[in-house]
Amino acid sequence: MYTQLTSSLHLLLVLSLSLSLCRCADGPPATTSAAVATAPTVNGQPIATDTVASDQIEYTLEQNPGIATAEPSVKEAQIEVARAKPATPKPVAPPAPTNTAPAPAPAPPAAPAVPAARPASNAPNHSAWNDLLQQHVAASGRVDYQGFQQDEPKLDDYLGTLARETPGPNWSRQEALAYWINAYNAYTIKLILDNDIPASIRDIEKPWDQRWIKLAGKTYSLNQIEHDIVRPTFKEPRIHFALVCAAKSCPPLPNQAFTAENLEQLLERRTRAFIRDEERNVTQEAVVRVSPLFDWYAEDFGNVKDYLNKYLATEIPASKEITFLDYDWSLNN
Repeated sequence: MYTQLTSSLHLLLVLSLSLSLCRCADGPPATTSAAVATAPTVNGQPIATDTVASDQIEYTLEQNPGIATAEPSVKEAQIEVARAKPATPKPVAPPAPTNTAPAPAPAPPAAPAVPAARPASNAPNHSAWNDLLQQHVAASGRVDYQGFQQDEPKLDDYLGTLARETPGPNWSRQEALAYWINAYNAYTIKLILDNDIPASIRDIEKPWDQRWIKLAGKTYSLNQIEHDIVRPTFKEPRIHFALVCAAKSCPPLPNQAFTAENLEQLLERRTRAFIRDEERNVTQEAVVRVSPLFDWYAEDFGNVKDYLNKYLATEIPASKEITFLDYDWSLNN
């Protein structure tokens, strides 16, 4: 078959060249004779052009690149069209569905716990007591008891406030301690006024043990406030420089009220001022003599020398012994 097809193609080439020469010499050939002349034959039999398989022609052309036809056949034109025609894309099957559920979104981080707000306390306003102290107490701590006597109704109003508004479970530590310090000092002033301003608080019968202070339906003595409430509850040694006993050797009465806001600063300032006062504590001489407060309340201070040295500009040498001064109970006026 291959040999026959090659011979046919050679014959087609020869016939095409002959026809071209005839056209040039005699003009256009007759339709019938051209059709007969151009019809390919094999062994004398005509071959229908459309019966030649296109793959055979393609194969022949590939094996014989030197063959060229003057005019492409109809089949060759169809082959060229087929080459130019884009191939129909094969349908792409959709991805098979999966049964895998999407991963759950990560849980948002837990919000930080917010501590429950402490209920508002009913701590009293100490401004009335502060005003009285500003008017009747000098910066040195000396007290004008006659001036307090003139303003005794104002003092009584403040004491009435303390009687109604006593510390409760919703009070802060600072609010409660400020309350008890102010109460102790204000009731001490009232005790002096009620006893006609004596020369010494010790002239009053049992000044610290008599129960006469009424707070929220309970009755207290000054000693109960100090020894049963303040000392065991707050365990704060600096209160000994804030609670004032109306005597000259006592720590000076500050001319401002204690509040929750100024408590820490005022306690620290009063303690340092008292310990560095060389009239009340002789620490820079050959013999160290300090207030008997450090003897009476030694269990609150711990090592007394160490406690004093925390506040002194020049420390007491370890080799020195500590002795105690006498106490002046004269009224601090």
